[in-house]
Amino acid sequence: MNSTKNATSNATKDAAVRPLGVLAALPEELGDLIAAMQAESGVVTRTHGKRDYHVGTVHGVPCVVTLARIGKVAAAATTSALIHEFDVEAIVFTGVAGGVGASVHIGDIVVGDTLLQHDMNAEPLFPRFEIPLLGRARFDADRALSQALADACERFVEQEGTALATHFRTATPRVHRGLVISGDQFVASAQAVAALRAAQPDALAVEMEGAAIAQVCHEYGVPCAVVRTISDTADEHASTSFASFLTDIAGTYSTGILKRFLVAYASTSR
Repeated sequence: MNSTKNATSNATKDAAVRPLGVLAALPEELGDLIAAMQAESGVVTRTHGKRDYHVGTVHGVPCVVTLARIGKVAAAATTSALIHEFDVEAIVFTGVAGGVGASVHIGDIVVGDTLLQHDMNAEPLFPRFEIPLLGRARFDADRALSQALADACERFVEQEGTALATHFRTATPRVHRGLVISGDQFVASAQAVAALRAAQPDALAVEMEGAAIAQVCHEYGVPCAVVRTISDTADEHASTSFASFLTDIAGTYSTGILKRFLVAYASTSR
């Protein structure tokens, strides 16, 4: 009797577990996450809106892994599907970005505590950068989720930083926390970087998806966190630096960070 009752209780508990949504813009930014899921639990792939959503367990965590593709609209659409079609309990976005902050260098990692759309401008109807009808320009990432992600980044750098420093022929990469800004443009000039710094002096990194994800998660009350590895400094060399970083080492960062994050997440969410 007791064993049957316990089995029923465990089955009910397992059925109630909501998955974590994990996404990136490009395949390289997911590292080996889907392969690791396939090896651990097998993968069930469901297609919605021309996107493949990979469902399974990886590093002990039930997950839905997918590509947001590039840009704010694509990211918002993917985030909405994760929330409505898969009932995810939280969303984590991983990928690369351009460095904007003066202290941020190629190979560093930025965890976005706050996110903003730098190309939003509905003046004079609304203040510049403010999202119409929401009364705010900045969207906060979830504190606990971001802290867990930052902790994973710190462990990754501590354990693999020497090898990364050798790769970049520079100092050991650093982990930063702060403002990440998003817009539907690939920033690739010193002039553009100067304009972003003038408009948002505390910005650390610039990319094309994070703030849209944060806005959708804010509107639906879903926790989110964003981690970005700096692939370039958003200047005239950005396209070349971005392409080589994406091909050579972006997967190493994502694999290392996500593995450490998910292992810790599994131990705290049980």
